[in-house]
Amino acid sequence: MPVANGGSVVLFPGQGTQAKGMGADLFERFPDHVALAGEVLGYDIARLCLEDPDGRLDDTRYTQPALYVVNALSYLDRLRRGEPEADVLLGHSLGEYNALLAAGAFDFETGLKLVAQRAVLMAGENGGAMLAVLGVPADELAGLLAADGLTTVDIANRNTPTQNVVSGPEPDIDRAKQALTARGVRVAALRVSAAFHSRYMRAAGEEFAAFLRGFTFAPLRRTVIANVTARPYRDGEVARTLGDQIAGTVRWADSVRAVLRRLPAADFREIGGEGVLTRMVRQIDATPVSPAVAPRRVFTVAFAGGDENAYRPLAAHLGGLDVVPLERPGRGRRVAEPLSADVDAVVTDLLDQLRDRLDEPYAIYGHSLGARLAFLLCRRIRAEHLPGPQRLVVSGECGPSVPSRERDTWRLTGDAFWAHLDRLGGVPAQLRQFEDLMAHYERVLRADFTVLGRYAHRDEPPLDVPITVVTGDREPFTDAEIAAWQRETTEPLLRHRLPGDHFFIREHWAALADLIGGTEPRTAAAASRP
Repeated sequence: MPVANGGSVVLFPGQGTQAKGMGADLFERFPDHVALAGEVLGYDIARLCLEDPDGRLDDTRYTQPALYVVNALSYLDRLRRGEPEADVLLGHSLGEYNALLAAGAFDFETGLKLVAQRAVLMAGENGGAMLAVLGVPADELAGLLAADGLTTVDIANRNTPTQNVVSGPEPDIDRAKQALTARGVRVAALRVSAAFHSRYMRAAGEEFAAFLRGFTFAPLRRTVIANVTARPYRDGEVARTLGDQIAGTVRWADSVRAVLRRLPAADFREIGGEGVLTRMVRQIDATPVSPAVAPRRVFTVAFAGGDENAYRPLAAHLGGLDVVPLERPGRGRRVAEPLSADVDAVVTDLLDQLRDRLDEPYAIYGHSLGARLAFLLCRRIRAEHLPGPQRLVVSGECGPSVPSRERDTWRLTGDAFWAHLDRLGGVPAQLRQFEDLMAHYERVLRADFTVLGRYAHRDEPPLDVPITVVTGDREPFTDAEIAAWQRETTEPLLRHRLPGDHFFIREHWAALADLIGGTEPRTAAAASRP
């Protein structure tokens, strides 16, 4: 399975990128969507985009639905051509609705209804204007506005380190234009008729928030970075975040940086080609930022039945990283200690093992049961205000808010228990030759599967720790089950898929080592992003 190139991050443009003739190669390919758009909007969307006979394409009430439809069809066409779904989605202002559509928050029709109402409300706030300001960082721009007494003007878009947009009443934007030009600052008026993304849109935002209460949003299958927070959307907060977006600052530079910390600029693809958003990404990427600290140590948490040797082959591929297996009682070097099936006791034990070894930047890795225990360990590290990991890498498990597929395994008896383990592929065939060893191993396994069965997820604030999740391409996880890991981190989730079943890791130690170290898998057939 080849590495997936260029499919990781997709950008959706927003208002200001509309042009007569847009979507010319799309409308005939998606007649059902075009017809549905006509039913929702009450006019011919293809005619508006291709001919603009009444000059409405620059009218916000028409611009936003038109861009939403063209963006949506462009993404569908991308998938139809065999391109992979994006791992991370970003949309600039209006484009954020297309990002949410692509992530599964709502269907095409629902998104169009939301956009149409948003457009009407935003267009209704007349008398405003917006001005692009070039070559000045946002903090310096704020100081210049204050110095000129322009306290009625807001910074609406933080697009790049030196390209921002101000928004406010039209007379005040005219004053800002004159004052900044006099200082030698380059400016450009935008084609809008309202003060978008400023305090002057609060009434529209409140009315839109009330409108949003009539809709239900599905859990996201992919990571979407929110304009107003520059952090991933969280399930259950879609309506509130969209309501805030209308009057909130578009933190585009911060949003892109959040992704660039984990993925290279080469992985970004803009819907519609290399347009304004692609240029912004290049400018943001060219601005020096503090490099991420690479881990020097990795703590490993074994899967069910595993001991300190579970990941021994991994160490050979981790270069100079100090590998520290966290051994649970009742196995390996701690075989004389009683087994524990209590979740909190197991996590406390793991914490005690690493508490005095956090003097180096580190990562934590766990597979299957080990993934859940590693996640709980990160929570306990935070609760005790200890230095946190540089990253958490988990494999072979769905997000911890989703009940484990193995939660009832501990209830199986006799041959049914061993038959199930055989299907998982985790039991060495030679083990069956030794009854005493089988009896010991069964006790260890039952204790571990009891931990899984007793796991009860508690909602807590997400971790400020990057999470990378790796799965086998023959594991039965759904997109939603894997995407549930995004709920547990404020950083964009990275997803990788490797060939194999539940114990795919045994064939891909090198690729796994690269992900733990924070690099792309080095093997030619290593990983594809689902």
